[in-house]
Amino acid sequence: MMGRKEMGRLKKQQVEEEPCNANNLDAAITTTITTNDGRVLTISQFISSFDEAAKRRLEIMNQKLRGMEMQMEALEAEMIKADNSSD
Repeated sequence: MMGRKEMGRLKKQQVEEEPCNANNLDAAITTTITTNDGRVLTISQFISSFDEAAKRRLEIMNQKLRGMEMQMEALEAEMIKADNSSD
């Protein structure tokens, strides 16, 4: 799983293709990514990790937004109450 720091490190990734090997055709066409911290990931692993990290970050942002919406509703209710009591 990737956090914000790890995602930043992946911006400077190196993409390499494994040399062609007649004995292992699957390995010959597998493209890998080597991160700055030395981890080697296949493209599908990288995309999956990136997707998980993005979903986590979006969920956190969504929770914060919901909290702010609730605060706004409470403030609006207080303003209406204060406006009605001053009439």
